[in-house]
Amino acid sequence: MRLYNHHLLIVSSLTWGVNLVTSSSSQLRGDRILDDDKNYTNCRPGGEGYVNPYEDIKPEPIDDSTGAVAAATTNCVNGKAGSWDCDNVDMLSFISLASMSSQMSNDIWGWTDPQTGKEYAIVGLIEGTAFVDISDPTNPIYLGRMNAHNNRSSSWRDIKVYSNHAYVVSEANTGLQAFDLTQLRNVNNPPVSFSATAHLSTFSNAHNIAINEDTGLAVVVGSNRCSGGLNMIDLSSPANPSFIGCFSSDGYTHDVQCVTYNGPSTSYVGRELCFASNEDTITIVDVTNRNNPNMLARQAYTNSRYTHQGWLTEDHTTFLANDELHGTLGLTLIFDVSDVTNIVLKAQHIGSRPSYMHNEFVKGNFVYQSNYQTGLVIYDVSDASNGVLEEVGFFDVSPESGGGWRGSWSNYPYFDSGVVVATSINLGLFVVRPNLPQAPTSPVPAPSAPVPAPTAPVPAPTSSAEYVKISAFSAKQKERNNGKVKTILRFAVRNDDNVQATTAEISTLITYTASNGSETTEEKTCMTNGKGKCKIPLKTYLPTQFSDVTVSVLDIDSDLGFYNSDENVVKSGTECPVFSQDCPTYDLRADA
Repeated sequence: MRLYNHHLLIVSSLTWGVNLVTSSSSQLRGDRILDDDKNYTNCRPGGEGYVNPYEDIKPEPIDDSTGAVAAATTNCVNGKAGSWDCDNVDMLSFISLASMSSQMSNDIWGWTDPQTGKEYAIVGLIEGTAFVDISDPTNPIYLGRMNAHNNRSSSWRDIKVYSNHAYVVSEANTGLQAFDLTQLRNVNNPPVSFSATAHLSTFSNAHNIAINEDTGLAVVVGSNRCSGGLNMIDLSSPANPSFIGCFSSDGYTHDVQCVTYNGPSTSYVGRELCFASNEDTITIVDVTNRNNPNMLARQAYTNSRYTHQGWLTEDHTTFLANDELHGTLGLTLIFDVSDVTNIVLKAQHIGSRPSYMHNEFVKGNFVYQSNYQTGLVIYDVSDASNGVLEEVGFFDVSPESGGGWRGSWSNYPYFDSGVVVATSINLGLFVVRPNLPQAPTSPVPAPSAPVPAPTAPVPAPTSSAEYVKISAFSAKQKERNNGKVKTILRFAVRNDDNVQATTAEISTLITYTASNGSETTEEKTCMTNGKGKCKIPLKTYLPTQFSDVTVSVLDIDSDLGFYNSDENVVKSGTECPVFSQDCPTYDLRADA
């Protein structure tokens, strides 16, 4: 979902079904002939063997006595937030389907009011679209619902938001609805019943909608127009969206991301490119000329089952896609798209939490995946161009769902507050806050040699509460199945009055020493959270690669005072404060 000029648009489509290919003949999907031995679920509506995979889903009651649904924050401690499984993700609040008078939720997006700064969740429901004020994330307010056009319900709904308008599609022959989101500023006695601001009927059903926020171009896909391909809509007049072009050469598109390109393919910088998930290929289309779109590349891959959805890394070099029906492997496809005319499958990442895959979105160095029965799973994508993803957090939004097509449908991670909202298909809306390691927004060049320790102790300030120190430090190391070592550094920072130092930036230097004595270094930073804590994940390496791997703390930038390393905690097994003048480095190999 995205907003455009104070309006929300909703598109409807026929209920997305599961079509098990069981007949002896091949079946047509868009312009593709899919062989019977694929035997995979078709997400397109209709067709032989049409089945709704969500037919048996019913809302599940929540037992408040478990502490799972708390009015205030339920921190993730030792793998649990109340009764919910988690890691590095705190639960802030929850709104049940019953509270929204619904039987099932699906997609979700968000809006931040530029006038008030308030944050809102926009929740797709089987009956329509709900609006929730989450400006106090521990006490969300359900404002009301806009029912589907002509009250045609659908298990599939998709929403995007641009310039204070939301645009929503579904699979129930409802066309496109537009909604002015500024109406949410003054809602008396919620919940209320909302009406669409505008409606577009140039198509009937659709599966998804994407919006390029730079241009106001909406692209509807999986509709009954353009052979199910890119159905382009002009949003320059928000309450009067209009059809402006088609791309149908590659048949049915299930999902798409359209951007103003700013990646390594210099010939295409500034052009408008769409990265499409087309059932069994990734397809890149230049739509700069709406009247004459041009397909730049189309790439299949082995053992494809259903190429469902994907998202670009922010440097536009890598496209992370998911194959929804590739078993319960939690499979993420990592495509190198640094040359937009030549897509290369770099790696296939199998998750540590097996699940069918669904929607994923990249923000900064992280991808936020909604993976049905394993819920919200978060990976560090800073090394994705090398085919590496590192799990850094998760929250299971439906632990008792029984697996399959239940659990998390989608999420929205783009609020400036750091709050993430996610839907649980059979439970409702979850509001959570990840506690993730913070990395620089742009690469920091590694120094040519390790930074030497100070030649003299750093003098402690003479007055109270003028310095900060490392009050806790640990290095968690784990050997992965491929034999490589995964390391996460954990820091806690306090001032000399023992007050947690929030938003303190810790700068570290990691030195890797090979057996021949040669050294490579990298700088890593993290920003402390509300508890004065932060984490830094290191690159994985084989133990035989390096004779030593050491950590140095270069500085801590905090509003509470200067960094006094000699006041740091004395870690077990050390004789002096960690990262102090007398113990300037920490040897990870010795600690392994």
